[in-house]
Amino acid sequence: MFRFVQARSRGPFVLLVVMAMALSACSGSSSTAAPGGSSSPQLSPVATENGGSPVATSNGSNAGGAGLGGAANALAGVNSYKFSMTLAGSTVVSNLAMLPGSSIEGNGPVTLNGTIELKPDKGADINVEGFHLIETGGYDYFDTGGGGGFLKIQSSTSLADSFSPAQMFSGAIAPSLISGFDLVGTEIKNGVSADHYQASSSALAELGSITGVAATTWAADVWIAADGGYPVSMAIVANASDNSVVYEVQFDITNVNDAANKVTAPTNVTGE
Repeated sequence: MFRFVQARSRGPFVLLVVMAMALSACSGSSSTAAPGGSSSPQLSPVATENGGSPVATSNGSNAGGAGLGGAANALAGVNSYKFSMTLAGSTVVSNLAMLPGSSIEGNGPVTLNGTIELKPDKGADINVEGFHLIETGGYDYFDTGGGGGFLKIQSSTSLADSFSPAQMFSGAIAPSLISGFDLVGTEIKNGVSADHYQASSSALAELGSITGVAATTWAADVWIAADGGYPVSMAIVANASDNSVVYEVQFDITNVNDAANKVTAPTNVTGE
C-alpha cells in the first residue's frame, strides 16, 4: 500500500496516511523527561518544577474521572498552541521511516514539534525529522530534506486534525483507561498549574494489551491544566528487560492561545 511513497507530489498525503496509522497503532502521545515506571507504580508525592509542595493522594483514592475524560475536548476548544513530541517503538517508527527521503532508522526515537491553530481558521506548521509541513488556507506545503523549497498541494485532509495532540491524547487515554489513573499531585508543568495523573497497575496492564507491546515495565503520566482542563503533558513509556525503550509516546503543550502562534504559507514554493 506504500508503493507511491516515492512520488513527491503525493508526499503530504503519504505523511498523513502514515501518521494516522502510526498514531492508531501506538494509541497515545507525549514529551517531557520519561518518568521512571514499573508494572506496579507507587503513587507517592512527586516533585514540582518550581520546588513547591505537591498535593498527593493515596493509590486509587482519586481516579482520573472528568479531569482526563474532558481533556481532549478542552484542548480542541482552544485557539492555538505549540507542541513537541517524541515517538519510539518499531511500529510507529517503521511507518514514519517509509516517508520519501526519510533518514529514520531502527527503533527511534523520532521527534516532532510545531504550532497548531484551531481558531479562527485551522492551520499547522510541523517539523518531523527533516520534513517540514505547513497547512494553511486549504493547502498543504511539504518540504523534504529541509531545503526550504515547498511543494504545494490542495488539502484533502486536515493536518491540524491528523497531528493534533488532542487526537493523540484521545487515542492513548481510552475511556476504559480513565478510571485507572490516580491524581498524585498538583504541580507546575510547562509553566502552568497542572493536575498530575498516574496510571495504576491495572491501567498499565491494559495499555500493554491495547498496544500489543511486550515490555517488562510500563509508566504512564498525564498532566491536565488546572485552569482550562486541557492536557499539558503526557508520557507513556515501556522498557524491555535490558532497560531499552520499546515504546514511547510523549508530548508537551505550551503557549496555549498565544497571539504569536501564527501559521503562514511559505513564500518559496517550488512546485504544485
